[in-house]
Amino acid sequence: MDQQLALVAPASSADSMTASSAHSMTALVRLRLSIALSLSATMVVIYFGFMALFAFDKPLLGTILMPGLSLCILLGPAVIVSSFVLCLIYVIWANSVFDNSIEQLRG
Repeated sequence: MDQQLALVAPASSADSMTASSAHSMTALVRLRLSIALSLSATMVVIYFGFMALFAFDKPLLGTILMPGLSLCILLGPAVIVSSFVLCLIYVIWANSVFDNSIEQLRG
């Protein structure tokens, strides 16, 4: 049995969409895209910055900060933690701003 999924908005929400709310929705979607791209670009810079240090300046990463701790051992996990922090920033923004704005546009 083949079932096709149709991604069609319900008639009630499509009929109630005014020009101003459509404009507000478009602005909100653009804001979400710009925030997502900014956070993604930040993560790319962090990751490739670390990889560039690893490729081109190994002696700097080998700098011993204290016995048993080099700069590389400190920066490696910092790259991973930064991805979680950036994800958390997006989730907090989406829950506090984006979701509230969507609810205001719906109702």
